[in-house]
Amino acid sequence: MRNFEFKEKIDREEFNSLAMNGRAGVKAHFLGSYEWGEVSSRRGRVPHYTGVYEDGKLVATALVLEKSLVAGYTYFYIPRGFTMNYKDLELLRYLTGCIAEFGKKRKALYFKIDPDIKLHTVDIDGNEVPGEKNEALVAFLGKLGYRHKPLNYGFENEQPRFTFRIPLGGSIDEIESGYSRTTKTRIRQAHEAGVEVVRGSSEDIPEFVRLMTMTEKRQGFFSHEADFYRYFYDIMSASDMVTLYFGRLDVGKVIDGLERDRETTAAALKDLEGKTGKKVAGRIKEAEKKLVSIEKQLDALSDKPREVVTVSTYLISHYADKAWALYAANDMDYGRYFANYAVYQQQIRDSKDEGREVFDVFGTVGRPEEAGSTAGLYEFKKKWGGELTEFIGEFDYILNKPVYLAYSKLIPLYHNMMNKRLRKKVREEAE
Repeated sequence: MRNFEFKEKIDREEFNSLAMNGRAGVKAHFLGSYEWGEVSSRRGRVPHYTGVYEDGKLVATALVLEKSLVAGYTYFYIPRGFTMNYKDLELLRYLTGCIAEFGKKRKALYFKIDPDIKLHTVDIDGNEVPGEKNEALVAFLGKLGYRHKPLNYGFENEQPRFTFRIPLGGSIDEIESGYSRTTKTRIRQAHEAGVEVVRGSSEDIPEFVRLMTMTEKRQGFFSHEADFYRYFYDIMSASDMVTLYFGRLDVGKVIDGLERDRETTAAALKDLEGKTGKKVAGRIKEAEKKLVSIEKQLDALSDKPREVVTVSTYLISHYADKAWALYAANDMDYGRYFANYAVYQQQIRDSKDEGREVFDVFGTVGRPEEAGSTAGLYEFKKKWGGELTEFIGEFDYILNKPVYLAYSKLIPLYHNMMNKRLRKKVREEAE
């Protein structure tokens, strides 16, 4: 018989060690880190850093986030599930029982997990194909008493059920060969425009927030308050788990370059005056088209400062063997220079250089044809050549069935009310 021991409190270094030591088969996610518990504590959840030891050696951890409900009840959320090897079913059974007992002591109605486990392998269109399959794990969780929630295809759950993951095991040339033709073109255009990609620090968070606010107003959504980004960055950067990127454009240099191109193109067009022939006609048409494009760009920049401006930003997290592109924002007044493509390319390259095995775009939809306004997000993320990944979904382990059933009926009403408030806030701020 195996010698397991459950502990309700583990210190930071040991808690993270299971993920960071790269033990074979252990599923790790930054949302299961000690640091995410600290971030969550600023959002009204009490973190508990629990785990299981076998013969004195740490073999599983669970970041348990406790949220207070009415009448002294609580519920637990274990983001992206347990950090462990899910093939060890005996360990999974033991840890489930321990979390259940821990929850009962703290009047939890239920606890939720949404493991970072692939349901099955799918192609780029979401169709199941031969490869990894984990339906047996889903069935085992059901036998343990977990309630598998209906599979969703959008962003309705705590975390996205679909994402694109870019393997970083090959050379950078092999990785970038998987980018779409459009992506490669826009990366080249960004570099030709002189886009500079730089890393930021905590002092640059206001600039990040400025771009996020601009993007939220434009797209009609609300993500987080400004304070969230400040403490998220401070907490995660203290453990070297986050990188802030900016894409910058020297508007003065862009204008100077456009004016030179205008002169060169106009001179070439003048040289073609009076000449005839099919090839000449084609060259004239091309030059005239280029002049129109140059004039449009110059007109769009006519009221812009001739200085370096920040036009794109990304905030990514990295933990264990993966990196995640969490938050992004762009100033679309400069959208035609595709700074976001240069930034995205750089963060993938940096993740590769840092030894990460996977770059996760952090969420997409499973049915883009039904995605509406988020379909564009799917198309952008798809262009980077990652594997469409479908997770096994959310599971609730019910600890107090009568109260849980009553509470579960109130959750949709509460979410609808909060979403209406957020949409109203975005509209008011945009006016």
